[in-house]
Amino acid sequence: MDLSIWLKSEKHRHLVQRWWILLVFLWDVAKTFVIDKTFATYGVNPYVYLAIVTSIAVPYALTTARMLFAFVENNWRKAILYGFAAVTLHFLPDVYILKTVHHPPQTLLDGFLIVLVLFTLFAIRGIYIQVRFHRKS
Repeated sequence: MDLSIWLKSEKHRHLVQRWWILLVFLWDVAKTFVIDKTFATYGVNPYVYLAIVTSIAVPYALTTARMLFAFVENNWRKAILYGFAAVTLHFLPDVYILKTVHHPPQTLLDGFLIVLVLFTLFAIRGIYIQVRFHRKS
């Protein structure tokens, strides 16, 4: 089945958005447990972190899904706009961690930054693949 044809249906887009929102929420809850276990003793409040990630989960999920839809439609202007919004929302919780953490071990901070860079590179790679694929179509 061709994904771009399947995603042209509004019903399918809503289905993707709802599932993506659920997955983002679940991922955010899982990340909160990790933040609690790793950064709570260094000043990061896991409840504030959870409040941040859950408050932006729906807008983040919708902007990333709509960015994908814009790629499918070859609407690059929309994709870039949604992409900027998604990047901003994506890094807000990380900014909170970096601003509130106090005197963590260097290895913990380095590990956090490495994970942040790796996830960013995977996201960029995924977007690059989508752009290349949909520019050919």
